[in-house]
Amino acid sequence: MLRFADERGRPIQGWQKRLQRFLRCHHTNTQHRINPRLPHLLYQTGRHFAGHRLEVISGYRNPKVARNPRSPHKQGLACDFRVAGVANTTLRDFLRQTFDHVGVGYYPNSLFVHLDVRKGPSAFWIDYSGPGEGAAYSGNPHEDLRTGKVDWYRPATGERVSSRAERAESIDDLMESVVKGRGTSAKPGGDASKSAAAAQRLDQPHTGAPN
Repeated sequence: MLRFADERGRPIQGWQKRLQRFLRCHHTNTQHRINPRLPHLLYQTGRHFAGHRLEVISGYRNPKVARNPRSPHKQGLACDFRVAGVANTTLRDFLRQTFDHVGVGYYPNSLFVHLDVRKGPSAFWIDYSGPGEGAAYSGNPHEDLRTGKVDWYRPATGERVSSRAERAESIDDLMESVVKGRGTSAKPGGDASKSAAAAQRLDQPHTGAPN
């Protein structure tokens, strides 16, 4: 259990190092500094879904294995996770409605929700790819939510972005649309992969103190 303070509210020494090890890259076993705001948001999420376990799929990613050259995972700014017993749609909406200056990625054909911390405006995207598949970003995530497309759509193989260069370009286009206000905003209007099977666990606090 990761905690920021003890039962008396006194700061616990060394929690940052323990967190860095917990969120280490499971491909290379390397560690990286984690932005301190990220664990606080995870803690708030855990408090909101009290009694449910947070399961971390991916934290820090070493540049050698990160697919996206601009991935916030490479900088210790992001976490892919789920909450046991809670629908990812519920988790998605909570993150978008509650936190500012974050990126929330929803993957309806996978088993997690992405959360990252950022200084700029919040962003939201939908990636329809499944585990191990190339990215398949929605051109209009808000419309997909409104029409219910997000609940049934599965892209054909030819629609997916497969190469690293194409994937990076699609992400750049997506972020540009966020900045220009075309596709996203901060607030809203399958089979498990091998990595998911090895998901790390972040238990909920039982004392009310940060973990």
